Amino acid sequence: MNIGNSMRFGLLLSALLSTAAHADPVDDLVAAEMERSKTPGVAIAVVDEGRLARVQSFGQADIEHGVPVHPDTMFKIGATGMQLTAAAVMLLVEDGKIELDAPVKRYLSGVPAKWAKVTVRQLLDHTSGLPATPNGDFRAEYTNAELLDIIGSQDINSPAGARWRFSYAGYIVLGFMIEEVTGEHWTKFMDRRIFKPLGMQSARGIDEMAIIPNRSTGYELREKGLRNAEWISQTANSTADGSLYLSVLDYAAWANAVSQRRLLSAKSWDILAKKASLGDGQSCAYVPGWSTDRQGKQVTWSQAGSWQGFQTYTLRYPGRDLTVVVYANGEKADARYLARSIAGLTDPALAGAPASPRSDADANVTAKARALIEAIVAGRTTQSDFVDFTELDYNELTALYAGMLGELGPLSDFALFDRPAQCGETLYRYRARFAKGVVEIRMGLASNGKVATLDIVPLKDWNEPL
Repeated sequence: MNIGNSMRFGLLLSALLSTAAHADPVDDLVAAEMERSKTPGVAIAVVDEGRLARVQSFGQADIEHGVPVHPDTMFKIGATGMQLTAAAVMLLVEDGKIELDAPVKRYLSGVPAKWAKVTVRQLLDHTSGLPATPNGDFRAEYTNAELLDIIGSQDINSPAGARWRFSYAGYIVLGFMIEEVTGEHWTKFMDRRIFKPLGMQSARGIDEMAIIPNRSTGYELREKGLRNAEWISQTANSTADGSLYLSVLDYAAWANAVSQRRLLSAKSWDILAKKASLGDGQSCAYVPGWSTDRQGKQVTWSQAGSWQGFQTYTLRYPGRDLTVVVYANGEKADARYLARSIAGLTDPALAGAPASPRSDADANVTAKARALIEAIVAGRTTQSDFVDFTELDYNELTALYAGMLGELGPLSDFALFDRPAQCGETLYRYRARFAKGVVEIRMGLASNGKVATLDIVPLKDWNEPL
């Protein structure tokens, strides 16, 4: 199914009419979350077995001008765009222009010597050891060579292939590689080879100076209320870690291609569905562009995006062939919660059972995890508690979570909810209840007992399904 003009306008009309005609549980769900998070606007789409089963829009795309959100309203999508970068790389593989297991230095000039063993596949899989962020000035303009030099001047976290860790910088480098190999900007390559062939009619790179119909505004929530997102440079808004505008109709066209395995060869789709692996053969809970997990008997693929006042979330159940996308233009919106809840309302079999603490928690590890969270809030962690974190990544990670947790007040309850093994580590999933909210702490411990991965996610309640 290619979402063409006639189908697109028909979907827009039916979505607007159905939204105005009656309320349903999804309407109530989204309205409640918008009120809680003070989010101006939300758009959602559900693709069921390749068919666009639902598309709806809520609230305002632009408060100052009173413009409502429509299904074709464009949002900045953040890291959910990595799926499209991965597809662009696979198109170049099919063209015979790159090899996944070749070093990236073969295709990109200016690569530092310490990246000599970093392969294209490792960049796709986040196993390259590159830093999490580029560490440039978000208000400065750089050439590709200048930004690559900034990234390359930083220490690497671990040898290539030794550890999995999410890296925006890795996908920025992939964008540079696409441009050097093709001779055109990565967004132009995507437009020609992905957007137009799939009927993603409004998908495009971010350009704040351009006149772009149906573009929404991102909003940040401060003490005095909603504010426009702070200005950043065009360079910071043009990298291949997700600097794209998409509508939910655009994403639905992409989700249909994933469902029907169109655009790419069967071999390429198989590669994009293969879990990342380390040099020692350990597999990790990630396929290019998506984190993987289990929800009951169902495997899930998901990815969150957060950028300049926008929150986005894509959720796919490969076995059920159902995809949900949520775009919101408020920085406090819980797009993850909305996507998971909409999936459960679409198919009750996907509504996860309430979670509860495990009874077999190791008291020593639990005490260590709680002490780590308390230390982060107090700003007194030590880098020696972490393994394979450079000073930059350690400082950025702990500062991010200190800010998040510091808003929640005193910590009360703390308990283990799950303990899967992945990537050669034990991943402890704890939940912490604070006076003003609940979070899940996903702490991976290396064999030496040090923290190898740490991810903290806000939750709606203590018993939210895993």
